[in-house]
Amino acid sequence: MIGRARLFFFVALLIAVVILVANFPVSALLQERSTVRTDSAQLAALQTENRALSSQLRALHDPATVGQIAHEEFGLVTPGERAVVVLPASAERSSQTSDPLAESPIPASDLLPSDALLDPSVPAARSASHGPGFWHRVADTLEFWHSLF
Repeated sequence: MIGRARLFFFVALLIAVVILVANFPVSALLQERSTVRTDSAQLAALQTENRALSSQLRALHDPATVGQIAHEEFGLVTPGERAVVVLPASAERSSQTSDPLAESPIPASDLLPSDALLDPSVPAARSASHGPGFWHRVADTLEFWHSLF
């Protein structure tokens, strides 16, 4: 009798294990584990990028860094300095050319001294001795807005 009870117990235990394994979502568990692994790698990459951006943010609070970026990317100079743009020599251009910027791809309106743009005490080039008149300034303003649209 005891042998039969043991056999019945082991058969019932085996059936319970088979039912548990058959109903347990093993594939879903493995898929979730893979998703967690991928998300962990993405989180580590984002944390690394966040640290790099934080160091850039701290550097942007330094006036020297801001000045260096302004000079390198926008060509700005500090007051008292003068910016000079040296254009590369062209093999086709002769040395007797009176206007070295005649064949430049840069529009003449962009070839202004940068210190004149930043420092209002530097006099701008004017055609008349007393400066442009009212209507000339209005026309210049309208031309400026026309270039934006």
